[in-house]
Amino acid sequence: MTRKEMRKERKPLLDWKMIRIPRVLVRVFVIFILILVLAVSFPIFLKKEGGRFPFLVKIGSFFGLQASPEKKQDEPDSNVMDVYFARLVYVKGDVNVKSQKELKFQKAEKDQILREGDTIRTYSGGYAEVLFDEGNKLTIKPDSLVVIHDMKENRLTKIRKSSINLLQSDVEAVVRRPKIEGSEFVIVTPTALAKISEAKVAVQVSKEQESKLKVFSGAVDVKVGGESMEVVRNQSVDISKEKKIREIKDLPAPPKLGSPENLAEFFFKNLSEMKMVLKWDDSLSGVTYRIQVALDPYFTDLVIVRTGLSEKGVVVQGLKSGIYYWRVSSITSEGNEGDFSDYSVFKITIDQTPPDIVLDDLLLLKVSGKVNAQISGQTEPDAAVTINDVPVLPDKTGRFKYVLSQISSDTEITIVAVDRVGNRKIVKKTVQNP
Repeated sequence: MTRKEMRKERKPLLDWKMIRIPRVLVRVFVIFILILVLAVSFPIFLKKEGGRFPFLVKIGSFFGLQASPEKKQDEPDSNVMDVYFARLVYVKGDVNVKSQKELKFQKAEKDQILREGDTIRTYSGGYAEVLFDEGNKLTIKPDSLVVIHDMKENRLTKIRKSSINLLQSDVEAVVRRPKIEGSEFVIVTPTALAKISEAKVAVQVSKEQESKLKVFSGAVDVKVGGESMEVVRNQSVDISKEKKIREIKDLPAPPKLGSPENLAEFFFKNLSEMKMVLKWDDSLSGVTYRIQVALDPYFTDLVIVRTGLSEKGVVVQGLKSGIYYWRVSSITSEGNEGDFSDYSVFKITIDQTPPDIVLDDLLLLKVSGKVNAQISGQTEPDAAVTINDVPVLPDKTGRFKYVLSQISSDTEITIVAVDRVGNRKIVKKTVQNP
């Protein structure tokens, strides 16, 4: 056998066969591998550092793309800012409001909604109080012009920013502690900017564009030109129209009201007898006092105003029937007036009407051959009652009852009721045929 024949008979070491894999299985396998790779690398791609995705930034820079500058955290984004509203909760006298979209002022109405850009104008005798959503109050006194500049809330952080602009104005603001740290209330005058987080303040802007800020409680950050300062409780600062701080002055603390106690009631028979003393306590020396008595808690309807009082009390006379509010402030020898005390309330009643007497039917009782008469009825509460000159004590509703012993025919019974101011009512009744 030749070599050529031997090669033909030799079997191959490997027997090659063609294996065919369906295309569907290949596609499924490829998709599975892609899903597996994405599942592992997805957290890495989306890992956020400093507000950016570094992996994507690197890819972008490889292709020549540059990331935009990172936005500072304190820069407000208009897409996340909500606008809220305020409301006029008190209006008295000549008060007008102009919307930002209107050209003319319109008469203000109680409970009117106020928006950003609205302007409030009070004329002589006009008062208004604005309540903001977070509970902050702004009292606007006569001859003032106030613009509500900003009322926004960050939808994400819930931080609120409220600001008002004052032209010629006289206002008081009570700013409550914010629920979210960072919220603030800002008052802007032509010469200063005051940031308030929690305080009670009074701000005046004169015709000459000079500003006066008083802080009655809390603390206020004030910026004047390039200078900043903190004005604390019972301090005031005057700012010139040239934006210069003149001086910071100390204010006296408010007195504490003494008598009468809050919600006390007084009764008088006529105006000529109406006389009472209002007293207060104060530990300061060298100060005088201003007292105000008004018919309303806003002290817009004043009936008594006295200034320069050296004593810690004053006599008031001639007040008509009604409910009265009173408060007192202290004034230093330099003329610096502090905050008013919390107000107290008293009621005056001029009573010239005698108490009524309504008698029940007379009840005759025979005991051991003698006749007794039971007299009962109703009169005014707190009235003093006598029956045939014998004092009878009514109950708290004015009901009274008395037994008159051993009466005879034609016995006359006299019932007298006297109220707390001395008005007297007399009723007489004769017993017939006991």
